[in-house]
Amino acid sequence: MGELIHRPKSSVHRHLQAQARRNRHPESGFWETEEGEAWLRLLVFAVLYTFGLQHHVGAGALSDFFQLIRLHTHVGVSPSALQTQLSRMEALLPLFQQQCEASVPTRTRQAVVAADETFFGEILILVLMDLSSGYLLLESIQKDRGFDTWFAQVTPRLEALGIEVNHAISDRAKALIKLAVTGFECTSGADTFHEQYGLSRWLSPALGRRKAKADQCCELAQKALDQPSRGASTEEKAALAAQQACAWEARAQVEQAQQEYQKQLLGIAEEIHPFSLEENTRTTAESVVAGLETRAQALETLAAQQGIQDTRSALKKFRAQIGALSSHVSFWWLWVEEILLGWSLDEATRQWLTSKLLPVLYWHYQMRKTQNRVHRKRYQEAWQRALEAWKADPFHSGFSESELQRWLEWGEWMVRQFHRSSSAVEGRNGRLSQLYHNGRGLTKCRLAALTVIHNYGVRRSDGTIAAERLFSTSFPDLFDWLLNQMGELPLPRKSRHRVVHNPLKLEIVPA
Repeated sequence: MGELIHRPKSSVHRHLQAQARRNRHPESGFWETEEGEAWLRLLVFAVLYTFGLQHHVGAGALSDFFQLIRLHTHVGVSPSALQTQLSRMEALLPLFQQQCEASVPTRTRQAVVAADETFFGEILILVLMDLSSGYLLLESIQKDRGFDTWFAQVTPRLEALGIEVNHAISDRAKALIKLAVTGFECTSGADTFHEQYGLSRWLSPALGRRKAKADQCCELAQKALDQPSRGASTEEKAALAAQQACAWEARAQVEQAQQEYQKQLLGIAEEIHPFSLEENTRTTAESVVAGLETRAQALETLAAQQGIQDTRSALKKFRAQIGALSSHVSFWWLWVEEILLGWSLDEATRQWLTSKLLPVLYWHYQMRKTQNRVHRKRYQEAWQRALEAWKADPFHSGFSESELQRWLEWGEWMVRQFHRSSSAVEGRNGRLSQLYHNGRGLTKCRLAALTVIHNYGVRRSDGTIAAERLFSTSFPDLFDWLLNQMGELPLPRKSRHRVVHNPLKLEIVPA
């Protein structure tokens, strides 16, 4: 055989011996074929990409997995070899995003963004996201969260992508408010989620404690009534029954208070819509302010009835942010009017778009988006009312099919631009928190790789990635590109023999 392939016999013998050592399992022969080698390469890199990068599984655990499925005879799967491959992936992924962003034609893109900071021990991460697409514009580890740091990090990113921020949503951190007003030159909207959370921290625990105490009183009253003391008179039994009825009434009042609290808390979100839930009429900033103040008064009355003190001034803080919460509605309507004014439409068309078409598309989008059962039911009812009103209006019959489709596409894009919460950023922070608390921390290289995976590797239920939704164009598959860049798999090395030390074997030590 050596003569046929022009190789020394010793070399052929050595390779045959190595092949015999590798092919110790029934499936080993497949890994020697061209198809098997390609599939093996796909398997190893897919595991490293999915579990090593996306889920932060350590190289030691991955090495154990590969050894359990008996790949260590064909591939170098030691922890150090796998860590080298993971480091190479981390270095390659930002290059993919740079290539994709460079391939997109430069043009101005108007956006609604959310900004937030998250802390993991001594690590501070600044996060800026385009809310409509979910694209992470910035995710950077910094030493402080002041305005100057934010502005220095954000400005080159927005200029490179051609993004013009129309509205910024955040918590009420001063640096983030200044970033919106001074840096982006736009309005700063309060995050609805944070305001609801502040109220829930005030009322929910207090009502829960009262409910638990009322349940305990009902249980004690029931036991006393079921097991009266010997020789108890009729009057004593009647007193126990009255005591039980009083305990039940107190519990019913607490349960009613909890229901009212939940209703008002959910109602805060229901007030912040560009259309009324009941009449589908256009809402204004003034109507939103009035509705939120009504909710605040109802919570204040509820707290007074239950004797709950507002020691943290939660209601005062909420009222201070009512104006910032109403800005979501006023900004969105200003954007709609600006677009329609630029198209020079007649009054009848503008009225049909704002009062008939947009309500149908908006409530349908909210109905599909929300995960709350109560909200979904109310949104569905509002959508059905809006749809009936749209069908009853004959104005749309004057449009051709192509014109109507054009208005539908614009309307669907417009309703996706209404945002009132930065919960998408909070979800991203929660995801990073999971990875960090796996015990391996977050380095700048790993965070940059995770950012690229979020933008170009994670798909929604409709099959789109964040980059496609932001830039309105398609991109190469991230993992396929990475697979082509990774090169060949490392070969296994012959491990050292384990040394077993015998404590009874004494070596002669020279004097």
